[in-house]
Amino acid sequence: MQKEIRCKDCNKTFEVNPNARYPRKYCDTCSKERKEAYAKIGEIKFEDCED
Repeated sequence: MQKEIRCKDCNKTFEVNPNARYPRKYCDTCSKERKEAYAKIGEIKFEDCED
C-alpha cells in the first residue's frame, strides 16, 4: 500500500512506502539535486559565502 505525500521543495505529490525505515520528504528529482549539492559541499570556499 502506497501513501501520497507532497514534496517539501517543489510541492509535487509523490508516492512513498509508509513502512519504510526512513520516511521520505522529497521527490526523486529534488532528492537528486540535494544529493549532488551535498556532495559538492566541500568545494565551497569561505569567500563564496555572502554572510
